[in-house]
Amino acid sequence: MNPATSSPSRQSVALLLVATAAVGAWLWTCLCRYPLHDWNEMRLAPSFMWVAGLNPYPGPAGGPVTTWVYGPVPILLQLPAVLASNVVSALLIAAVINLLIALVPLRFALRAQAPPLTDGMTQAWALLLALAAWPAVNLIFCQADNAAIGLGLAASALLVGAGPRTPARLWLAAGAATLALWSKQTEVGPVLGQLAYFAVRFGWRKAAAQLGRCAATGGLVGLVFCGFFGAEGLIYNLFVLPGSFPWIPLGIKIADPGYRLHVLAYLLAYLAGPLLLLIGLRRAVFHRDSAVLLPALVFLFSVPFNLTGFLTVGGNVNSWHAAVYLLPAAALWLARRPHFAAVSLLVILGCQAAVERPLRWRPAVNGLRQGQALAAQLPGQVYFPWNPLLSFFADHRFDHAEDGLLTRAAAGRPVPLKTVQSFLPPKMCVVAYHGAAVDGYVRSLIPAGARQDPFGEWMIYSWTPSK
Repeated sequence: MNPATSSPSRQSVALLLVATAAVGAWLWTCLCRYPLHDWNEMRLAPSFMWVAGLNPYPGPAGGPVTTWVYGPVPILLQLPAVLASNVVSALLIAAVINLLIALVPLRFALRAQAPPLTDGMTQAWALLLALAAWPAVNLIFCQADNAAIGLGLAASALLVGAGPRTPARLWLAAGAATLALWSKQTEVGPVLGQLAYFAVRFGWRKAAAQLGRCAATGGLVGLVFCGFFGAEGLIYNLFVLPGSFPWIPLGIKIADPGYRLHVLAYLLAYLAGPLLLLIGLRRAVFHRDSAVLLPALVFLFSVPFNLTGFLTVGGNVNSWHAAVYLLPAAALWLARRPHFAAVSLLVILGCQAAVERPLRWRPAVNGLRQGQALAAQLPGQVYFPWNPLLSFFADHRFDHAEDGLLTRAAAGRPVPLKTVQSFLPPKMCVVAYHGAAVDGYVRSLIPAGARQDPFGEWMIYSWTPSK
């Protein structure tokens, strides 16, 4: 009997079920942490703004400002969350969307890269391994990287999958790669890797033709987005502001000891490890008939831009995601031996849990519910600098996100005072921070004699409004 079609043993099925439960538990803990972070609420706000008729890409003197200085694709992918009736539901829907942005392209890439006659058990193990190794920060946080990675994976899968490379397929691959770039401006790896792959495997003429497809699809998408969001605001937020961010030397960037360990773990797992592996396997990988040539090239072209993203203001370990493009090939190789795959899965999940502890087993929504109660009690009076959706659901109003104000100040392009005042609560006499107060722009707006009181997970500053 062909081993590719033989039935798996009961032991193999039981082992796969246990592994599925373990990965499911890990993904669940990531989803439970998603509502905890105010960052995710700020990153979700632009989708709500657009549906409400406000431009999430305001010009230099426009507002309200947000923390979003990336492409429009993630804003559109998050649109199902705007159907929610409250901020808790919105964050939970967004968490599921965030998981699907990883799961769907990853499944597509695994099917495309699997060798012929790969059995279902192997593919299932490969999917579990890849999901377990997916960077935790990309599951816990709403980031432009997430959509960029998913589209980059899809672009590569379209080129390496079985079947003829028809013109339609080549156009789709080019479109997916440029949409990755329209998700995050530094996601150049899928485009450059694709072009290098064509040059190595098919020659410079084919590479030039694919470059034309990338330029055409990227330009067309850009025109569409300019029509949706306006050219001035789009250019200002996507290119002018990020181009003005200062560089931060690596030593200063990771001065905090706890954060240093976090960075080190990500650098070892998602940069140094894959680089050493590719160097050791260079003869098997870097030749025109290699099955992993395209993912390897995308990885290599992504690394410099990952470094660029990390070393500027706002950069974090989510920038180190180039290794994700190697995950399908690596997972398929590990999955060929179920017992070896099970041990690998156990090690990966153990490392993930150690780096991202403490784990949560219930959605962290208590703080959001407390914020909803606070907003309902103080309509038009309370300002949530890091929780713009609380004001939206309570008062149907968008205020500035403080991180947006800080971002523009860091770029040397502060928001004019008149614009700042135009997008604050009309009767503001309370400022509420989820957790510790941020020593930033908004603290300067709080009177010196303001009261400071805890409210559940919140810290509240209040004062008597002037008449």
